[in-house]
Amino acid sequence: MAGLYKIGVVSQKTGLSASTLRLWEEQYGLLAPARSEGGTRLYSESDLERVLYVRHLVRYRGYALHAIADIIDEASSGLPNTPDRVAIENFYLREAANREQIEEGRRMAGIHAMGLRLVQSESAGRAVQELVYGVAALGAVEVVTLALYQPKKNTLRFVALARGETTELGSWPAQNVSSFPAPWQEALRAREPYWSSDLWRQDLPEEVSANMREDTSRSFHAEPLSIGKQLVGVMVLASRQPGGIGREARRVAARVAVAAGPAIHYFARRL
Repeated sequence: MAGLYKIGVVSQKTGLSASTLRLWEEQYGLLAPARSEGGTRLYSESDLERVLYVRHLVRYRGYALHAIADIIDEASSGLPNTPDRVAIENFYLREAANREQIEEGRRMAGIHAMGLRLVQSESAGRAVQELVYGVAALGAVEVVTLALYQPKKNTLRFVALARGETTELGSWPAQNVSSFPAPWQEALRAREPYWSSDLWRQDLPEEVSANMREDTSRSFHAEPLSIGKQLVGVMVLASRQPGGIGREARRVAARVAVAAGPAIHYFARRL
């Protein structure tokens, strides 16, 4: 029949297996193809677009299958009655933009709340714990550490660490900035971020590589904290995976650094 496809054809057009299509229909109620007199599934153009839409939500938006039925029912009035791929893609883009705006709003609210807790902290220890734990949680980062910059010695002295649900205060061995690779030193002088997507592939001085091996970091992003033109410290986001520091984590670090610099400068003498 014209305009109707058997399950094998839909599988070829969408890249989804026939068993996946049957699962979406039978277990989750996401599809409802017509049937021939012999019971063969027959998918219309509208069914095909629905399959593509579900695939988009699963692969690119991270939705769970059990949550998609209500989304599709609500959104179906916004989908065109006739096949119009441009309109479908525009619908996807609008949905994605709305979701991103909501997530961005939540993230900014979290950053604002953390900034208030930071500046209102009753102790230096509490302030740095709020900082490293908050960035780890908001940025979904494995490890976040905080180092204070000591200008007379040109060193970074690490004083706090957040890993998972735990935070630690301490005084780990200071790192001499003069031993860092030249681009990292230049970034610190300019109070700009520096990073490595894969430390194992980078030729590092022995002193630096020894510290990295000890904490098993594979990639990192370092966000300087400053007040005016004065470098106060560095916040380091680290991961055991290459390329493990995502864009959103870096954005969180940059935004938090605005309030963290003055706060850490205030508390630095007590750490």
